[in-house]
Amino acid sequence: MPDIHAFLSALRELHPDMPRWGLHGGCFLVYLALKQVFPQAEPWYDGDHVLTKIDGAFYDIRGEAQPHRHVRMDPLCFNRAYDWQMPAMTAEAAMREVSHG
Repeated sequence: MPDIHAFLSALRELHPDMPRWGLHGGCFLVYLALKQVFPQAEPWYDGDHVLTKIDGAFYDIRGEAQPHRHVRMDPLCFNRAYDWQMPAMTAEAAMREVSHG
């Protein structure tokens, strides 16, 4: 299995703004990148930030992260989170998108 910390380190090195972007507006896209390498990855939301849960641990662009609040996975939280200019999806479409990655 690939190393999660090494993957996130490589992701941060792609561009000098990547660490900032991954915390301020790009956190859902970080999840999508992790999902490509770690199929078991799940998006979780703590009220203002998307974390990625992989094998019982939470991650964001910085590496392993501890949620500040109780996190919950709610597919509607991610409704077009990565594509703000698009109209919101229906609840059914959002559920399909999250469950099929």
